[in-house]
Amino acid sequence: MIVSLCLGCGSFLFTLNNRDPNITTRAFCKIRIYIMQSTFMMSRWKITIACLDRYALSSRNVRVRRFAQVKVAQRAVAVVIDVWLILPFHTLVFYKIREAADICAIVYNHTAALYHSIYTIATCGITPPTIMITCTVLIRHNLAIKRDFREQPANATNPTDPSSTNTHFQRTRDKNALPMLFIQVIVYCFVQALQLIYTLYAAIASNIQNKSSDHLANERFASFLADLCVYLFPVTAFYLFILVLRTFRTELHNLVSKMLTICFGNRWNIRIVQIGNVTNSSKLPDGTNMAATGLPRRIQAVNGLVGELR
Repeated sequence: MIVSLCLGCGSFLFTLNNRDPNITTRAFCKIRIYIMQSTFMMSRWKITIACLDRYALSSRNVRVRRFAQVKVAQRAVAVVIDVWLILPFHTLVFYKIREAADICAIVYNHTAALYHSIYTIATCGITPPTIMITCTVLIRHNLAIKRDFREQPANATNPTDPSSTNTHFQRTRDKNALPMLFIQVIVYCFVQALQLIYTLYAAIASNIQNKSSDHLANERFASFLADLCVYLFPVTAFYLFILVLRTFRTELHNLVSKMLTICFGNRWNIRIVQIGNVTNSSKLPDGTNMAATGLPRRIQAVNGLVGELR
């Protein structure tokens, strides 16, 4: 997501005082869309396989839980990266600049444009949300079964037992984790729907001839909005979690506090107290308490040094 945001937003910032290289340089047009397509698809499908991993971890089936391992996750990530370095390769071949509309798109091959639209809708707009929603429902079902299984023996023995308190804590955590997943899926579906609608329209209208200047301007504006929708998903999740979930805000506060403590030590926790309230068990050679006599002895030491200087 960081790579895609830097490349996409960076090119927009460059066009503030320069000619847009996306509609003037064919190589940049092809490479930009290929890199953005690959990296965005990698991030989306990594979230998808993360949902599958969470489902496997929450399952009561031993065979299913075997998939929730670090080695399996590493292999899945490697497969996702390899697949999405290969699948978008057609963008390097068919994406070109349409000078009349000032856009970089598949404009001279109707079959390739239709294939790209179907491929994008299937791999980005249908399959990932379907897997995410299915996994979320199954995870909720698995957690409900585990919660009932834990609460029965705990409530039967002693409702105030520490294990019952731990069960309540886990239940609260599960309730907070599921909305985070639901919110992420809902925002993903909403944002991608707008972008996929434009992709399908662009494929259908790619062979329309003699478009008016207003029609071309509207297509250019719609293309800009579609690109903007692509950038919304990577940057909205954090703000949604902050606004919706109190647990997320608490965990974020604790994390920031720990980071500040590690970076600056205990300087953030300095407290000033009266010396009379401090209890110190250290004793001087004559048996007096150091905390009680520390200040007078320091004064005497200073007076002695002053006398020697005189």
